Amino acid sequence: MKKTIFLLVLAMCAVPVFAGEFTLSGEIKTGLYWDKTQDEGKEPVERLLFHSKDDAGGGNYDQIPSRHGRIRLNAEYLNEKNIGFKARFDWHNWNNMSNAPEWAYAFGFGNFFNDQLTVSVGKLGASPWGTGGPEMWKELENSQLVGMRMEYKPFYVPGLNAGFVFGSFNGAQDQGWANDKPLTLLEILKETVLGVSYTHEWVHARISYRFDGEYDRMSGNGASVSDEEAEIAYRVEERILKNYLPGFQIWALGYLMGVGATEDKSIILFQNWLFAQYDPDLFTAQIRFGLDVIENRTVLHIKPSFYFKVFDNLLNVGTSFWFGQDFGEGKMYPNSPYLYMELEPKLQVNFSSNAYVAFAYNFRNEYAYHTDPPKKRTQWMNLRFGIFF
Repeated sequence: MKKTIFLLVLAMCAVPVFAGEFTLSGEIKTGLYWDKTQDEGKEPVERLLFHSKDDAGGGNYDQIPSRHGRIRLNAEYLNEKNIGFKARFDWHNWNNMSNAPEWAYAFGFGNFFNDQLTVSVGKLGASPWGTGGPEMWKELENSQLVGMRMEYKPFYVPGLNAGFVFGSFNGAQDQGWANDKPLTLLEILKETVLGVSYTHEWVHARISYRFDGEYDRMSGNGASVSDEEAEIAYRVEERILKNYLPGFQIWALGYLMGVGATEDKSIILFQNWLFAQYDPDLFTAQIRFGLDVIENRTVLHIKPSFYFKVFDNLLNVGTSFWFGQDFGEGKMYPNSPYLYMELEPKLQVNFSSNAYVAFAYNFRNEYAYHTDPPKKRTQWMNLRFGIFF
């Protein structure tokens, strides 16, 4: 870990000796976190730890309570010949120096033919065809191994970016693949990603499609053998309504896995979100609609929120409400009136656009299990801090 930090600092110090442009950005988030969880009919369980619930660490907090927050560093360099690199690492667990940062991406790139062609090689990220959040940050070309991305941006169609990614596998070896069966170039080509985006003053849209070969399976899905794991990620934004109502915007994004699946051993997961937001000077109002399809189960999410901006946005105060209902044969609990409900009031002080301190409280009821009784209640409080640079 010490060697990793030393090499990174050394690289940052060495960059100025080369002609070109170097930029460095990032964020640091952490906080004091308390929660209390109680299954119906059982004694409650409490925890107190350093953590931030503000999109800082991810993961399952019941299983990974040591994620203290996030230290994120983004680096980009571009020289006079239009050759450069991009890198990002995230550090979530700060218990000791043996917990190394996670490299989200690190790749070199080149812009050619008057920026009409961009070629990227390395551990890919910063995709032009990802979902872009919130609720979901998905890029289909991400891989633990090397890949190559080509983007074509023709002058004769301004705003168009189309290309492909030739990369490695995104899952563990399928147990149906015999150990003595050779791995051919064709199997690697079956993992190719196609992407296209279009930006106009009225609309922005992007979509990517990842083919799926027989060699790998999605890790973590619980299946030893699986087929038909083709994936789609998309984002669509309207950009015309702000001309008539400043601060108003609608956009949608989603991720679909198992596109075209027909076999019983296929994994199907469709996740979609639709957002509407009005953000004038005095407040921010937003509503989110989510629809998940998971095998034989469908989940509908509704999440409205409203926050006042006080003293020229020095203070934000408001709340969000999140309601979820599941349907279908795989309904979590057959007689449940809802899947979950939660309320989350929040008070945030913005010292500037680069720093804040916030206090949030969350109360959640859910029908979490197939067992009886099924109800679970969770409360948490989070005093958190954030710095952006």
